[in-house]
Formats: sequence, C-alpha cells, structure tokens
Amino acid sequence: MTFARPLLRLLARFSLRLLRSNVGSVTVEFVIITPLMCLVLSGFAEIYLYMRAASTLEHTAFTLADSIGQFSQIIDSNTTANANNLGALWAAASLLAAPTGLQTNGAVFITAVCDLKGTSDCKMPGTSDVSAADQTDLTKTGTPYRSWQRAAPWNASGLASQIGTTNMLPATWPFRVGDSAVIVEILYNYDPWAATRAFWSSAPGTRTIYQRIYVRTRNGLPLSLSASS
Repeated sequence: MTFARPLLRLLARFSLRLLRSNVGSVTVEFVIITPLMCLVLSGFAEIYLYMRAASTLEHTAFTLADSIGQFSQIIDSNTTANANNLGALWAAASLLAAPTGLQTNGAVFITAVCDLKGTSDCKMPGTSDVSAADQTDLTKTGTPYRSWQRAAPWNASGLASQIGTTNMLPATWPFRVGDSAVIVEILYNYDPWAATRAFWSSAPGTRTIYQRIYVRTRNGLPLSLSASS
C-alpha cells in the first residue's frame, strides 16, 4: 500500500497530462481537412470548366449561325477551297469552339428552313409565290419546310440532330409567308470529371451539352445548297 499510492498518483498525473496535451493535433487536422479542401477546390474547378465549355459552344453556335445567315448560298463540299463551302464552315466551328475538342467529342448540324411551296419546294419572296397581300398581312403564317440539312463529317457517333421534318421552329417564332430561317446545332460530349478521373475512375459519366441557334437570312430568301463543281 505504501508504494501503491504514489504509483496511482503518478498514473493519474500522467493521464491528466496526456488528456491536456495537444501534441499532434495539427497533423490530425491536416490529414482530415486537406483531402476535403482538395475535393472542394476540384469541384470549383470542374464547375468553371463546365461553364466555360457551355459558354464557348453557345458563342460558337451564335457566331456560326450569324455568319451563315449572311450567305445567299452554300456549296455542298467539305473542302475549304471556298469560303462558301460547308468544309469552311466546319473548320470555322472547330476554331471558334477551341479549346474544347469539338472535332473529337462534338457534332455540328446546319439546317435550312423555308416556306413550303407545293410538296417539296420553297416559296421565293419577290415572285408570284408571295403576293403583296401576303407580305403586308401579318396574320398569315407560312409552313416551315426543311429544305436541306447537313452534318459535319467528323461528328462523334451517337450525336444526332434534334431538328426533324416537323415542329422545326419554336411555337413563339413568328414565321410569315415567304420567310426563311437557318438553324445551327452544336452538341458536345462533356466529361464533368476530366481533371479528377485519373484518381477517380468510377466518377459519373459524360453529359451532352446542346446548343441551338435560329437566325433569319439577311436577304430574306431561302438559303440554297449548290452542288460542288
């Protein structure tokens, strides 16, 4: 009993000192907090990359559609020998969409819409197809007709146009007799975890960014597609 009491006191003091000690707490906090902070920062980076990709593709679709709307005709050729060739438009889309890999993971579609004449033709403003009364009567609506549609030759598999032969234009789009329009669609397979997939291979899969722009032709005439010479 003589030696037991001092030993118990020593153990009690040691236990209290151990409980009060904060040696190593910084290391423990670092080990716990650092991975969480890295995950949060990675999330912010991924959000920024997604917003940049979506904004870039929207700008690409708008710029391409605005440029095409100024053309009177497009040449059905995938070469870049002429600025009016489809190939020049595909190349422009790829350059505008940089740094996204549009040619690797994306797709571009161009659709021309006109007012249907008969069963498979376009009404031409300034001719007998469109009367003066039709031009002044804003209550008359035209019949949207998909005169032609082309896709970039390097489009990624699985990406398809959402513009069919019916319901091509929004319900709120005013389409009068003799009107024409151009539709540009851009699709892109975006990997939301590209930066972290190296150490998180089971991260959720890709999602498709879709941008669609409608414009009217500047000259008011249907956009024609000419055969390559």
